[in-house]
Amino acid sequence: MIVVARPPNIDSILAAFPKADQPGVLFAFDGCVYNPSGLEIPWALVEHENVHLRRQREISSPDQRTGAEVWWDRYLRDPEFRYHEELLAHAAEYRAQAVGDRNFCAGLLVRTALRLIAPLYAYEPPRTMAQAMKDLKQEIGR
Repeated sequence: MIVVARPPNIDSILAAFPKADQPGVLFAFDGCVYNPSGLEIPWALVEHENVHLRRQREISSPDQRTGAEVWWDRYLRDPEFRYHEELLAHAAEYRAQAVGDRNFCAGLLVRTALRLIAPLYAYEPPRTMAQAMKDLKQEIGR
């Protein structure tokens, strides 16, 4: 379900990622894709967010928190986990668009890698384009 609102944990998100308050930034949380700016969401980004939702459902919690709460806690504090989760989601986003000739797909891979290493994600240490390309190629099976 897509909701035109901020997610329940927006304060924690903005504390970790001040740039997440930009138009077009989406948030997957507990079965919903939150779209605060209300912009139209391309199908490929829906696929991206669906990966996050699925991964949140797969997490079990030893306490009363939901899988989404556990996922977000780790996503916000662990850059390695965040990179891995974004890698999976960006690979799904790539697959949703990778129709066409070889040149289109090569350009799409570069654009997807650039989004994967965007400053928005605040990876520590920052990821390189070369690493993002290598990781995406491996994830998408190319």
